Amino acid sequence: MNEEDLKRQIDKVREFHGYLSSGAALGIPMLNYACEILGCNLDSKLFFTVESVNCLPDTMMALTKSTIGNKTVIIKDVGKFAITVSKKWGDKSVRVFVDINKLKKYPIIYDWFMNTKDISHEKVVPEILKAWTDILSYEVNDLKIPDKKKKAIAICEICREPFAYFMDDKDDIRKICKDCIDK
Repeated sequence: MNEEDLKRQIDKVREFHGYLSSGAALGIPMLNYACEILGCNLDSKLFFTVESVNCLPDTMMALTKSTIGNKTVIIKDVGKFAITVSKKWGDKSVRVFVDINKLKKYPIIYDWFMNTKDISHEKVVPEILKAWTDILSYEVNDLKIPDKKKKAIAICEICREPFAYFMDDKDDIRKICKDCIDK
């Protein structure tokens, strides 16, 4: 990646996320690596599963047309710094993750990532950009993108507010919203 493209990506992530955190910066090489492996680019229609709610989803949304709202970014928060990417409706995906064994060669990133020392973003981000994909590993998988479910609207019998839900084969209409069920 040339310096100008990297600067452009950094600026987009900084603007979207509010500042360039170490986690958001780490998403940049992760996303570019996934696209390199899949043979796509950031303008391709991409589908993501992000395994952390912290910082990483913002990088995916800042640099692509994928968002939580258009259901092409799904957050499966299992606390891992990993993304699974596929070309939208493709049959292959790549899961890119931080490889702890490779990370050991980069003590500043390692200490930040493992939270063993309090290290500023200003110190970590340049190290992440220097290490680039040297701290990452990947696995190629088959990916089944979930079928788009039909959305329906109902009026809750308790609060009387309209609410959206997704129908499945067993549902014809729901009578109570999730908020009222959870109370």
